[in-house]
Amino acid sequence: MIRRNSQPPGDNSGIVNYGAMGNVQNQPGATNSHQNQTNTGTGPDQLKEFTTLLDRIRQQLAADQDRVNDYQQCVILLDLTAQQHLDDTGGRSTARTMLEQILAKCDGVPGLVSLLSSALSLIATFA
Repeated sequence: MIRRNSQPPGDNSGIVNYGAMGNVQNQPGATNSHQNQTNTGTGPDQLKEFTTLLDRIRQQLAADQDRVNDYQQCVILLDLTAQQHLDDTGGRSTARTMLEQILAKCDGVPGLVSLLSSALSLIATFA
């Protein structure tokens, strides 16, 4: 006779997960399995790095303003980006949208493209 809900032989019937990850749930009925979850959020070092990156973008925008479409609009978008709260989804989404708009206006200026891409990547790491 086969028992419904029987556990397989061995020491661990579930998945062993460690490290930073999204929300996790243990396998129903698992025995001797371990899962740790750390929601780190937006740390002060990440925020400082982002602020520094925005300053570098501002300097590069000024240096290449003759190669950027609508320099003044880019500066306004950058100022608004700096005001966003990156510890919530809405702030991250708004910041990402504004940086993407600046990226579209920079006409492939290599230094700006690199800095803006770095800022967008950093936003993606915030939890």
